[in-house]
Amino acid sequence: MAKKKILLFSDWFYPGFMAGGPIQSSFNLINHLKDYYDFSVVTRDTDYTDIIPYKGIKSDSWNTLPNGMRVYYFSSKNLGYPNMAKLIEEEKFDIAYLNSMYSPRFTIMPLFILNKLKKKVILAPRGMLAPSAIAIKSWKKRPFLLWIKNSSLIKNMHFHAASDQEAKHIKDVFGTKAEIRTAPNLPGKMELPPFTEKRKDPGMLHLINVARVSPEKNLHFALEVLQKVKGKVKFDIYGPVYDYAYWEKCKAILNKLPENIQAEHFGPIAKEEIPNALRDVHFLFMPTQGENFGHTILEAMVCGCPVIISDQTPWRNLAQAKAGFDLPLNNPEGYVKVMEQVIAMNGTEFKEWSEGTRAFAANFINSPELLQQSIHIFE
Repeated sequence: MAKKKILLFSDWFYPGFMAGGPIQSSFNLINHLKDYYDFSVVTRDTDYTDIIPYKGIKSDSWNTLPNGMRVYYFSSKNLGYPNMAKLIEEEKFDIAYLNSMYSPRFTIMPLFILNKLKKKVILAPRGMLAPSAIAIKSWKKRPFLLWIKNSSLIKNMHFHAASDQEAKHIKDVFGTKAEIRTAPNLPGKMELPPFTEKRKDPGMLHLINVARVSPEKNLHFALEVLQKVKGKVKFDIYGPVYDYAYWEKCKAILNKLPENIQAEHFGPIAKEEIPNALRDVHFLFMPTQGENFGHTILEAMVCGCPVIISDQTPWRNLAQAKAGFDLPLNNPEGYVKVMEQVIAMNGTEFKEWSEGTRAFAANFINSPELLQQSIHIFE
């Protein structure tokens, strides 16, 4: 039986990395399901915030990557409706998969074309329908969502929710009749590295944050928490600046942190460099306003690095597994209390939490249900 052909649209794709989760989610989906479906990807020829095309690819043409993935890289000058329509109309495919909720070029523009062709569409909101996400520039998002809901564009559309929580967010926006397939985002194909014990002395703590600098990632909140913490803390911050006005607010706190808190922003980090950045770190500290998955969270746990995150992600009930803490954002003092608790940990206590974190991650990545749920998205 011939495999179904999936045409996946995404603003950014491999070898890009600066857009973070959406790139990893689509890359991992293709990598895991390539034996079940034939994927082709339509994307830009530049990384997020870049203007220089990727090296080693041919723009405005189909490329077969060394890993076998088939990708069309649009240049900015040719990324318009006529060329997009021509590409879609010439491709033979069964299902279109849209890797964003609001992208003008890779969601909205293809939707008009796909609707005319009466093609089946699966849309992955990627956390963009969470109330916290809609609240950012809501004056623009709410009218758009209402328009989509009442337009013919939704007629042949199904949704891919990465969690039960995201499925609820989809229904809250598009109604209870919205067709939804729920499947967690797939992790990269990985094995747990050998366990490496980290030194942890009471009174000191090494934290890391790996995320773009934008309001939804909540770095400002994290810095406000650290202002109130006693003990010696080193905080490594990685990720591209997405919102420069927000970054100025963060820098205002960075410049007046007490002497016991050392925080530094190192800029973007490539995916393959993240394990090295996690090597000596004790906890990931990322009190995000919402994640539909959180690839960085899982990567940290695989490396034996417990996490301190908000309760707005699928990663819940972490403390009972000794894998970290998932805390409400309306109680910043709760974060301060947890910080004081983990600062006070000695080496023996931290080793127990580090091992608990790895066990939690292993249980997730080895779950036989993950692959079947993702296969079901396209059935």
